Amino acid sequence: MNLARRDLLALGLTAAIYRPSAAFAASPPPTDPASSTGPGAPSEEWPMWDALQFGLEGRGWSDVARPLSRLPERAESLVNGTIWRLAQHTAGMSLSFRSDAEFLRFEVSLLEPELAMPHMPATGKSGFDLYAREKGQPWRWVFTAQPHDADYVALVRGLRPGKREYRLHLPLYNGVEQLRVGAPEGSKIESVAPRQELPIVYYGTSIAQGACASRPGMAFVTQLGRRLDVPMINLGFSGNGRLDPELCDLIAELDARAYVLDCLPNLTPEATAERAMPFVRRLRALRPETPIVMVEDRTDPNAAMFPLRSNLHVGNHRAFRTAYEGLLEEGVAGLTYVADRPFLGEDGEATVDGSHPSDLGMVRYADALEPVLRDVLSAK
Repeated sequence: MNLARRDLLALGLTAAIYRPSAAFAASPPPTDPASSTGPGAPSEEWPMWDALQFGLEGRGWSDVARPLSRLPERAESLVNGTIWRLAQHTAGMSLSFRSDAEFLRFEVSLLEPELAMPHMPATGKSGFDLYAREKGQPWRWVFTAQPHDADYVALVRGLRPGKREYRLHLPLYNGVEQLRVGAPEGSKIESVAPRQELPIVYYGTSIAQGACASRPGMAFVTQLGRRLDVPMINLGFSGNGRLDPELCDLIAELDARAYVLDCLPNLTPEATAERAMPFVRRLRALRPETPIVMVEDRTDPNAAMFPLRSNLHVGNHRAFRTAYEGLLEEGVAGLTYVADRPFLGEDGEATVDGSHPSDLGMVRYADALEPVLRDVLSAK
């Protein structure tokens, strides 16, 4: 990996992007004596740590083809090709470390060259978020990487002195091949072990995967993890959250505090009626005691203007509730049903495209689901 060349490339492409922020900037030109010399200056000679060896959360399986895959290696022969490709995206994963450094250098290699989508910026699709926590304090956002290439270097400068815990939330719609963290000589960086408590497993669609948050930390599943202070495993698969039986069997392999099923955005009323009850029956048979939360579809904010879309939501909700009530009649226990609140609000201002939440929509989703999940966790 030729980091010197990439540093120079980053300078040419991103100086204007980073210049407004004193805390987050591309590597400065080596001819700039104010930046390239002196204590704490960015340098490839800094000690570097492999961040993939830090405390990893959000990965459900250890028998993976790649270190940051969301499904086990054997799943490649079980799921369709799109799900397998999406499983290489690091949605919901995080790496934790502790450091007293006032400068941090990140060297990143992404899996896919496509950094952004028409409706989702590179910061959300392919960037990473750094959060920090002081002892006894909540997590606070520090900065977001703004990738300009699949291989890039980013610096955090001028951090307040003191040792604190950091958490890196990884890209929502890209994978990570390599991630190294460096700090000036004399600074300390140490891994923080992942929490051992059971996670919430969240199975869903593109919305659960994180579309279209502006940065990884804003995805509502990740927000819920911070708010509830519990590990989350994000099994959102864009366009492919369809209550497939093979996903049921895989999900049941994970010992969890709760399973959340949020697949209606990728289903029709007919498919919901056909798949919901068998999926929940099998999951309950495989996991007799774990709470199962059934989440309705969000209503598109412009659905009132499009009768077919409105009818789809109404039909999906009816079919899902009918399935839930049928399961209760069968004696299936431990179910929680979450109706659309509406999750996106009623002002029509919380999506990027009429379907996928903006950051505002992500906050509203988290606001709606947080009390439900708190009740589920406290009951268990």
